[in-house]
Amino acid sequence: MQMEQSFLTTFAYAKINLALAIRGIREDGYHELQSVMQSIDLHDIVRVRRRGEKVVCRCGALSGSGNLAYQAAVLFLEQCAQSGGVEIEIEKHIPVQAGLAGGSTDAAATLRLLNQLYEEPFDRDALLALAGRCGADVAFCLFGGTMWTTGRGERLELLPPAPLLDLVLIKPLAGVNTREAYRRFDSLGQSGRLMRTDWEEALTRGTTQQISELLYNDLEPASSGMVPQILEFKQLLLEAECYGALMSGSGSCVFGIAQGKEHALEVADQLRKKGFINVWVTRTITGVY
Repeated sequence: MQMEQSFLTTFAYAKINLALAIRGIREDGYHELQSVMQSIDLHDIVRVRRRGEKVVCRCGALSGSGNLAYQAAVLFLEQCAQSGGVEIEIEKHIPVQAGLAGGSTDAAATLRLLNQLYEEPFDRDALLALAGRCGADVAFCLFGGTMWTTGRGERLELLPPAPLLDLVLIKPLAGVNTREAYRRFDSLGQSGRLMRTDWEEALTRGTTQQISELLYNDLEPASSGMVPQILEFKQLLLEAECYGALMSGSGSCVFGIAQGKEHALEVADQLRKKGFINVWVTRTITGVY
């Protein structure tokens, strides 16, 4: 009789984009990006074990083969020529369609756990290449921390780690479909660019205020055209005296950089008293892998 295998477990951390610029459309149809990506403490919990003959992914309403973690597991097993099945269980805390890489980070956590489970068949670079094939943000989520990302988001270079930033996150009930956000961005036709040196300096020597002054997101006008509450929430965070506020990724989540943990808790409390339910207090974290 086969022994019941126990699960390996890890946290799958969300990300925010402290800055995101779109440089144009590439030949492969993807957009050429520049971004400053940052891991935050808000996380899902991912568990993986070997079991049965096929890949099973349980994640509430997001269960099954449409889940990016499921697709990552199938790709991993193909690439290391393993037969037999795996079971993935995901406890969700990161909201979906929020611009926080909830699906991507679950896929990255699944790759990390499978690599451990199968006794490290892939080194860091090989695992990174696999992650890049799963989706644009999966590679970043594999390592986390503070990164300068280019290409379609899969080319990663380390930035100086961000100082500890206390954050308030608020998400409208409506999510944003990433593809639709990019389509709208293309029709608006305004792109910006980021200066890496500005970010290196602000992260190394800057204050929280200096970092807040550099917050930038090319997708904000496109996404807020679909979900007007994005701009309303941004305004609420600024009125509550956050140093800066920005929509993350393609939205619809908005984050505010608070003046410290106490301030973050106060701001969140004010927002909840106004009847908003999707409110989180979190903070930046260093790399995970």
